[in-house]
Order: sequence, then structure tokens, then C-alpha cells
Amino acid sequence: MAEIKLKTDQSDQAIVILREAMKTEELRIKYAMDVAKKKLAEFEKKYGVSSETFINEWAAEDLDGRDLEYVEWAGEIKLSSRLNERFDILRGIEYIA
Repeated sequence: MAEIKLKTDQSDQAIVILREAMKTEELRIKYAMDVAKKKLAEFEKKYGVSSETFINEWAAEDLDGRDLEYVEWAGEIKLSSRLNERFDILRGIEYIA
């Protein structure tokens, strides 16, 4: 596990600021994850397949909206994956005094 050290003359305030910033980022990511989840659910409902099946087996020609809809759905899947990864990283950070 990597350890990050910071130097400051105002450590108590810096700790508060960093914790608040991390909490804010966590909430922002959580909100974005919820939005992405809703968009994925809309695609899944419309086509009756999971996003996993879509990304592994479908082509743009299989969708009503063709290329544009394919790019949108695939983009939401990729975004959702990146957001989950960032969220997990943030949740894994621990404060050591």
C-alpha cells in the first residue's frame, strides 16, 4: 500500500480540508454513479438485455438509434466502471496520524 505524506504549517486545518474534500468528491461520484445507473437501466429496459450482454454481444446495427445509441450506451458503461473504480479508491484511503 502506498503512503502519501504532506507537509504543512497548519496540520489540523489541512486535515479538516482534506477530509471535507474527499467527502465532497465521494458524494459527487456517488451522485454520478446513480445517474449512470439510471441511464443504463433505461437502455436495459428498452432492449431487454443487460449492459454486460450488450457490450459483449451486440453491435450498433442491433439498436434503433444505431451508432449514436450504441456509443451512448457503451459510454455509460465505461463511465460507470470508471466511477466505481474512483469510488473504491476513495473509500480505500485511510488517515494515519
